[in-house]
Amino acid sequence: MSTTSLNAELFRELSYIADNENSMRKLLKYVKKLVSQQQEEERQATPVVAEDTEEYRPLTKAELIADLNEMCEEVKLIRAGKLKGQTWEDFKHELHR
Repeated sequence: MSTTSLNAELFRELSYIADNENSMRKLLKYVKKLVSQQQEEERQATPVVAEDTEEYRPLTKAELIADLNEMCEEVKLIRAGKLKGQTWEDFKHELHR
């Protein structure tokens, strides 16, 4: 069943009890409980960073220069036809690892 169909059915059912304040209060209490449970499940499902993960440290000037030199060499080799460049798809896949 699609979301649109579910929404339509939900609102149709709500219209039957809309005039009954007691039923609406019970429904509101249940919906709040359901939302709270869902938020708790999402919170528990959130991956926790392992304690043995290295702490972020910015690159040193020497490391940055070495990386830039390596990139320049790769560009020269690609332009000379001695090295195949990375495709956009491969690059995106690498970013999402």
